[in-house]
Amino acid sequence: MCNFFSALVLKNGDVLSHWALDSHTDLVTYFQLPDTTAHHQHFAKVELTPVDWLDAATWKFRLDEQTAPGWWDDVKGQAESTLRARAQAMVIKTGHKQLIVDGCWIIGGDATVRDVRSGWIRRIQDSARVSDVGGSAQVSGVWDSAQVSNVGDSAQVSGVRGSARVSGVWDSAQVSDVGPNVVLDASAKAHLVQP
Repeated sequence: MCNFFSALVLKNGDVLSHWALDSHTDLVTYFQLPDTTAHHQHFAKVELTPVDWLDAATWKFRLDEQTAPGWWDDVKGQAESTLRARAQAMVIKTGHKQLIVDGCWIIGGDATVRDVRSGWIRRIQDSARVSDVGGSAQVSGVWDSAQVSNVGDSAQVSGVRGSARVSGVWDSAQVSDVGPNVVLDASAKAHLVQP
């Protein structure tokens, strides 16, 4: 089972990941790697699974293979360190970010993001705020008292829980997977997609 944050580790220690791909199969295809036998030894599938979303040092690192390749012990430590650094670079805990146009992001603390045009905000928590979400942007995992506002174009907001708020939704934007205590304004309710 592939989870966020998935990667491939090559025999030479290189770590291959892409912010939009959680599937190892998709990563193999994207990086055009040969994956034709069950006993390949040229790369290993790994995952870094969030515990405390804002601190990648707490995330669980694991090899997602039945057996470890013979070279695994030689590259494991550096591969884990590289993947943790990439995950931590996705985290915004404080301050103001004016514009996001791509990439995968985790927003928490008291951080604010004003304009999201593409990319993926994987999680928003605490009292963080994200506004002006448009284009093909995706926002998922909205928790605590986080707020998402001004969602338009074909953007998607999902996985909203706690006392989070979603407001100002228009165009063909969609809101889905909303918990019972979430506050949706009239525009968000109008764009709510029921399963």
